[in-house]
Amino acid sequence: MKNTFFTLYCVLFMSSVGSSQILKVSKLIVDQETKLPLENVSISNDVDNSSTNHEGFFIFNSSTNEINFKLLGYNSIKSIFDAIAKKDTIFMESKAFILDEVLVSNVEPFMKKVYDKMSENFIKEYTANFFLRSVLKSEDSITILQDIQGKRSKNDNSKNPYDIEVLNMRKTSMFEKKNAIDFTLPDFNQFFSPPMPVREKTNFKEVIYNDATFRKIVFEGKEKSAWGQTVKGYFIINKNDYAIVEHFISLYDQPDLIPYIKFTLSNTQYKTTSYERFTIYGKDEILNKYYLKSSKLNTQLKVLRNKKDIKPVYVDFAMDYFITNTITNDKVESNFPVDRDIFKAKFPYLANFWDNQNQLPLTTDLRFFLKKVSLNKDKKKEFEIIGNF
Repeated sequence: MKNTFFTLYCVLFMSSVGSSQILKVSKLIVDQETKLPLENVSISNDVDNSSTNHEGFFIFNSSTNEINFKLLGYNSIKSIFDAIAKKDTIFMESKAFILDEVLVSNVEPFMKKVYDKMSENFIKEYTANFFLRSVLKSEDSITILQDIQGKRSKNDNSKNPYDIEVLNMRKTSMFEKKNAIDFTLPDFNQFFSPPMPVREKTNFKEVIYNDATFRKIVFEGKEKSAWGQTVKGYFIINKNDYAIVEHFISLYDQPDLIPYIKFTLSNTQYKTTSYERFTIYGKDEILNKYYLKSSKLNTQLKVLRNKKDIKPVYVDFAMDYFITNTITNDKVESNFPVDRDIFKAKFPYLANFWDNQNQLPLTTDLRFFLKKVSLNKDKKKEFEIIGNF
């Protein structure tokens, strides 16, 4: 999270769609005490969902005049569009820590119950509308941007547990030809199958947490991997139903021990130095069960382009997924294989949709990247540019 206070404009307007009114608002959310932007704040009502980006900024539209702001560890806010429109910035107050809270030293029985109830706690079949943003950076400069809006169905009882219907997509990439590195990006199967620590091979410890409804359990692998790495992370767990509501995992803690891997048919070598997953699960109050609400992947590669290279190139890749409505049983018309590199997707760019959608705003660095692509689009000798807009 950037230690910068961003002053952003706010927008509130209404437009008629049929007989209903669509309410729209954009704001900045910060911590009341530190004034730092808050990421992953859930903005929702009974119909629609959105969340803040790493700059603390969100855009939310709905036909229902109700807005709820929720973030674990903070007091929730319930309001309406008119009230939010009058605020320059939304401040969220962190919950106070319970100083006399009793922490359990042996959490193994509790975690056994969490794992035993995992299948029971999650909805086995549903459909959700989603946005997915993928960004690749080389030496802190963006080289790939891909935004996908679509539908995802989940069915644990099917041979194919996921189906994807891409409804809209925008993508572009720009590489200097002399420095181009050929990467294969993750597929949907890989993204929707995040690593989970094996209970029997993991040490768990409860730490103090500023919300009495939940327990925060940090974990660490009992043994190192073949590459000398220790899995670490935490769970936020609902005390009442043993459901995981937030999950963070990191797979690498000593990247210097990881060996390089050679690219096929190339002298380029690479190694993964960081892999982190952050996931939030929402609760359906009718079914009283949970579903995937948002998930983020952040990974870093250290690359040597050839045998003569002494200075490595650092490549960062991030994926940010969140759903935009309450879950349904809608049918998904699958139109993209879940086991294919996501950037290989080929769908037309629909300017009308992207010019008017209000749930996946471009950050400052993404706007700069798109401007850079536009300025260099005719320099075909120096740059390789691929995109659908």
